[in-house]
Amino acid sequence: MTARRIASGLVLASLLALPAFAGETKEAKRQREAAEGAAAFQRAMTFYDQGAYAEAEKEFRTAEKKTDNQNVEYVMAAAQNYLKLHKPDDALKRYEKIYKKDPTNARALRGMAESYEEMQDYRDAVRMWQRYAKAGLPPADKKEGEKRLAAARQLFAERYEIAENPGGGAENLATPELELAWGLGVAKEIASSGMPELKDEVVTSYVKGLCKALVGKAKNFPTNYQVFVLDSATVNAFTTPGFIFVFRGILEETDDEAQLAGVLAHEIGHSVAHHVGKSQTRAAKDAAQVEKFKASNSKLSRMLGKLMESGNPVGQLAFSRENEAQADRLGVHIAFDAGYDPRGLAGVFQKFESMSPSSRKSWDLMARTHPFSIDRMNAVNEYVTLLPSRTTKTTSPAYEKMKARLKTLPPAPDATGQLLEPARTESTPSAPTRPETATPQAIPTKSYSLNGTPFKGEMPADWTLRNSDVGVVFEGQKGTEAYNATVQLELVDKEGLAGKSLNDVGDYVVAGLREKEDAAVEQPTRHKTSDGHDAWMVKCRYTRRSTKGEAYPYRQVNVVVDYPGYYAGFTYYVVEPLFDKYFDRFELIGQRFRYTGGEGGAKGKRAAVSGR
Repeated sequence: MTARRIASGLVLASLLALPAFAGETKEAKRQREAAEGAAAFQRAMTFYDQGAYAEAEKEFRTAEKKTDNQNVEYVMAAAQNYLKLHKPDDALKRYEKIYKKDPTNARALRGMAESYEEMQDYRDAVRMWQRYAKAGLPPADKKEGEKRLAAARQLFAERYEIAENPGGGAENLATPELELAWGLGVAKEIASSGMPELKDEVVTSYVKGLCKALVGKAKNFPTNYQVFVLDSATVNAFTTPGFIFVFRGILEETDDEAQLAGVLAHEIGHSVAHHVGKSQTRAAKDAAQVEKFKASNSKLSRMLGKLMESGNPVGQLAFSRENEAQADRLGVHIAFDAGYDPRGLAGVFQKFESMSPSSRKSWDLMARTHPFSIDRMNAVNEYVTLLPSRTTKTTSPAYEKMKARLKTLPPAPDATGQLLEPARTESTPSAPTRPETATPQAIPTKSYSLNGTPFKGEMPADWTLRNSDVGVVFEGQKGTEAYNATVQLELVDKEGLAGKSLNDVGDYVVAGLREKEDAAVEQPTRHKTSDGHDAWMVKCRYTRRSTKGEAYPYRQVNVVVDYPGYYAGFTYYVVEPLFDKYFDRFELIGQRFRYTGGEGGAKGKRAAVSGR
């Protein structure tokens, strides 16, 4: 065959392959495909009625293609067929298509609910049955809808862990044995930190009984756990695998047993979901960061590197927003299954949000590890509506007895924090650094050390100190006027500042002050401390508002001192009327702060913080 004949044959073959409808108009094509789709739909329904769901699926697909998925009846019938085939994902897509066009379509709502049930997504199934039951149904359908809703709620309460998947999600390389070893490590560190344990039998027995009731309803929580009640005014509680730690402050601050149960159940939820192990897995994978810490000249950085390398979870107790939300949901179920009003946790969020800023100080650790928000409160309250109707309790005689007992005990000390050594009291203060500054000689002091750093200091003996997310916080005793006065000390390792100068750090401080409401920032000044270190200082006035919108005038002083390897930042802030009254405490803390060693340092001498 010649090339011309081959080419001619190819052209002829292509012409023969053209459809017979090449010349039809768009309207004629639409009508033809609609007819073909209707025929496919009728065949699909015939197969469906015969129980031949696989054959029906093929015809439904043809009908959908021919009608561009616009025919509601085709789409609805196809979705029902997919449910028969146990393909809920395919069914849900089609029901959702109808629902998006018509949110009032009761058949679509019901189909979505049934699809979620088939997928074992009982949470969304309840939500759909709730909407279906409110869709203006005939009496018989409404009654059935309410029955299906009650059944879905019961399934949701019994099988919630399917949706939460506490053992899955983020990667967790930790074995149960390793998680228990981490928990033991945390317990040992708390024991060595000087944090006192509350020994009162009435209180501790109650707390252990409550924990036992909650753990009994917490799926996969270790059965060989221990409970410790810590005699600290810090408002907090947390768990590690095998241990539950309850601070006295949370016992005193909760208003009822349901609130306390909600907090403890939330903490247990973190352990059930292996959040520590998952966080440690992420940290362990950051090998470059670990090596950087280990190679650093900073003692603190080397310590962090060692902790990360060993898998110690200290410092890993602040979880992600997603972790917190999951622990909230798990806590709701655990408290509910234990017989408590599941809205108790939301009550704790609401209590915190309604407090004035100065009243929140004792909640510092809990606010840092469990960030509060109105969104979380609303999310919990909405989540509770998915649970079945059941009689729950808010408080108990045992809880009231425990609260009454706490009132008879001596006040709890504030937390000293993990990096602080136990303080000792001294009666003789050091000499003032600057003669022109009226340093209060009569203020008794006690000393403290910052472990892992070349610094020590002294503070007023009647004040307390604790760790916070910004560093060390000094303040007056809770319940006194001095509690409103706050001094913060923050150490910043220069290694992470990429060569920033003292003025650079000061500019950053000023920028933050200028963002405050009605801020009046004075011109920063420079001076030398008594041991020759450069210091930078700025003073500011501004307005702070309570959660109710009440305005309070504040004064603040920031001092940054340049030490070998570190910048030390001191901040003093208090309401305007109390500024002068407690300024001498700020001076004392600054003047007694000592750099204790290192090349270029002045071992044993004191850094001065002064200026009004």
